[in-house]
Amino acid sequence: MSEKQEKYCVLGATSFGGRATIESLLKEKHEVLAIARRETPKKPFTINNYGSKKLNWIVADIVTDTKKIISSINKFKPDYIIDFMGQGMVAQSWESPNQWYNTNIAKKSEMLKGLNWKEFLKLYVRISTPEVFGSVDGIITENKSFNPSTPYALSHATIDQHMKLMANQTNFPFIIARYANFYGPGQQLYRIVPKAAFFALTNKMLTLDGGGISERAFIYKDDISSSLNALIANGKIGESYHFSDTDCVSIRQVVQQIAECCGIEFKNFTKNGAERTGKDQRYFMDINKAKTELGWKPKVSLENGISETVEWVTKSLNCINPHLLNYHHKYRESYE
Repeated sequence: MSEKQEKYCVLGATSFGGRATIESLLKEKHEVLAIARRETPKKPFTINNYGSKKLNWIVADIVTDTKKIISSINKFKPDYIIDFMGQGMVAQSWESPNQWYNTNIAKKSEMLKGLNWKEFLKLYVRISTPEVFGSVDGIITENKSFNPSTPYALSHATIDQHMKLMANQTNFPFIIARYANFYGPGQQLYRIVPKAAFFALTNKMLTLDGGGISERAFIYKDDISSSLNALIANGKIGESYHFSDTDCVSIRQVVQQIAECCGIEFKNFTKNGAERTGKDQRYFMDINKAKTELGWKPKVSLENGISETVEWVTKSLNCINPHLLNYHHKYRESYE
């Protein structure tokens, strides 16, 4: 991030992007306030803190502990807030849409309202998703109209718009960063790249939703950190930027690359399954704005990133439990 040692708050600290960002910040000797629903993660998802004493970890839930989060941020007074926090997953959002709306819109807007940001904040980076645009055949630029097709996507589109309203009224210093699919060593094992690697390495059958024909772009762990460096150094307040690899590939092609990397025949460990509810067929973001205004471009190819991820999964096999391979959604039943 900035060469000057500054104070950062990372919301959603146990997410893959959050953990990657924290590692990068601590390596550069910044002071970090990390806020997450859970304690610091254990193997195989541990955060390398480089022996730093500058990591301040707060366990707080955006739904049940909104005031605690507000108080912690206002006390810490970060120069920058990087926000990965929110309810994720697409298909599951159809099961209880109100939970996604409450978490990602109502409670997030309550948190934003409570920040004494004028006293300390230089920039709030909101991590968003291309899902807000729906399924798009062409390349998506930052000025593309929103067309969300799931409750998950709608919740993200709404909080993105809310930040623009805040800025119009109060000059709130925000930037929206939209990313292709994250992947890399340390990612949650229910995500397609590490999950496919695990199945290939352990002789299990992987079900490809819809046959794996949907198309996505990906972005490696290190390129997430470099993009945030560029954003904080050169980004314009109030703007949005897209970050992605330069290729758009089918999920099937990704799994084929993983099979090759693992030395296994693709057909021997995959089978076709039904498509997930509300899944967009394709989205691929244009990164020319990030290239020209921020001087950023991805450095890690999908081939090399997959190789690094497979190596991590291989080394982690002895501490991977079966329950880590599936997403477990547990809402805060006691809240209401």
